[in-house]
Amino acid sequence: MITRGITKTDYDTIVAVLDRWWGGPSGERAHPVFFYELGEHALIAEEDGVLVGFLLGFISDGSPRTGYVHLVGIHPEHRRRSVGKLLYLQFAERAKAAGAERIKAITAVGNEGSDHFHRALGFTCVEEPSYAGEGRARLVFTRDL
Repeated sequence: MITRGITKTDYDTIVAVLDRWWGGPSGERAHPVFFYELGEHALIAEEDGVLVGFLLGFISDGSPRTGYVHLVGIHPEHRRRSVGKLLYLQFAERAKAAGAERIKAITAVGNEGSDHFHRALGFTCVEEPSYAGEGRARLVFTRDL
């Protein structure tokens, strides 16, 4: 399995398969800004030339500089094979090389799979009660680089 930067063809494939991979309408989460404007840090995982996963993220200019993971998708037949872990580790390396001091990800409260995954990778988790607006709690994961 290899990881590499995203291309326009990859992005088009992601938008086309995301609903199938996630079992419902989800394509709008892979906003074109993550290819056209922030694609420098987006990653693709492929095996034998086939897309098996992706990570859409970017490096913020805030203080501290942070690598933010917005969206990760893994082909259903490749889940639990460390594709997500590989993408996160590669993103963390790239973020650190770009001057980031930490990486961050957000998920909805109750998303146990995401919670377990991030904690297994060494993230700390805080529930922020109004992170996404009044009464819209989110789990905020961070890990120092």
